[in-house]
Amino acid sequence: MQRNKGPVILSLLALLLLAACVPNRKVMYVQETKEMLAQQEDNMYFIDQNMDNKIRQGDEIYIRVTSDDETQTNFSQQANQNVHDPSLLSHTVDDGGFIKLPYINRTKVSGLTLLEASDLIEAELSQYLLNPSVFIRFVNNKVTILGEVNRPGVYVFNYKSVNILQAIGYAGDIAVFGDRNHVLIVREEGEYRSKYEIDLTRDDLLTSELYMVKSNDIIYVKPLNSKKWGLDVFPYDLLLSIASLSIVVMTFMINYVR
Repeated sequence: MQRNKGPVILSLLALLLLAACVPNRKVMYVQETKEMLAQQEDNMYFIDQNMDNKIRQGDEIYIRVTSDDETQTNFSQQANQNVHDPSLLSHTVDDGGFIKLPYINRTKVSGLTLLEASDLIEAELSQYLLNPSVFIRFVNNKVTILGEVNRPGVYVFNYKSVNILQAIGYAGDIAVFGDRNHVLIVREEGEYRSKYEIDLTRDDLLTSELYMVKSNDIIYVKPLNSKKWGLDVFPYDLLLSIASLSIVVMTFMINYVR
């Protein structure tokens, strides 16, 4: 007596489809633990506002200086140039942490916040200008996002830093087969180049030192194992059509034999 192999084949097809599915826990960001869910309370985290607001070597900063001087100054001439792109008037902080400005030449700003640097420059310029006012902001910071994201590339932002979720948002989010549990961050800090790994699905992501992305960071999203096996390009529609047709044929055959 010949055994009917149809159910076995259908079972294997079903297992293959299940293996290709990506469970929600692998694609959800910042998941709460069971203990947090049991407490049923909103979680609040303390954020150090100056955590990454300091000027570093290699930063590009835009500086605008105004004063009450009646005569023309180097800064007023610069303001009259009608340049709409602040990056064209930016100053790059050199390896020693200094920038060059008219009147005061080299001034060290590395390690200072924007407010502290503004106060320092105002104090130094007050020897040459009447009531100087200094405005500073970051320009041309960039992050490189590679791997399993929808739009990999280099993204520029005109403020000190963004968090990693915002950076991933620039790249159109992580693709379905991207590994959110093992995201690689390559960071240059002075003379050192460091490599870190972060899990975007954990709730403690919000308190991690890696939550804030720094300028020139490289973010690489690894593929899930199912992508490595090629299941992301598997013709599931065709497989389902074949499975449906097989069920119809086998049902007809069984009824016909009976």
